[in-house]
Amino acid sequence: MPLAPDFLSDTAAIVIGKTLDATAARQKSIANNIANVETPGYKRSYVSFEEELRSVLSRKDRREIQKALSELVPVRRNDVFSPARPDGNNVNIDAEIADLAKTGLKHRAAAVLLEGKIAMLRAAITEGKR
Repeated sequence: MPLAPDFLSDTAAIVIGKTLDATAARQKSIANNIANVETPGYKRSYVSFEEELRSVLSRKDRREIQKALSELVPVRRNDVFSPARPDGNNVNIDAEIADLAKTGLKHRAAAVLLEGKIAMLRAAITEGKR
């Protein structure tokens, strides 16, 4: 099945959309970690995405990349490697707050990129009407 070459389904737009999905999932995971900072035995969770995205984008075939991108989803994992406190909880509130700030910046950057693509489309449509 051929992929339609429309403006919002190009590789860049798909990557931006997937990045927005991943940052939203990461923000939920971080919020959950912060909410459970005092829960005995709680293991923090994190979202894995960037390495999988790099792997997909390193492929050579455009169709293969787009198919893999369509199937790419952020994966939530439990952190079993970080040191835990005596109560078994391994959430570090300072690290979570720093991750939340970094994730917010990534989310905003992706949103700005998508806004730019939409603005270009809007300009092309507007100029085409003249």
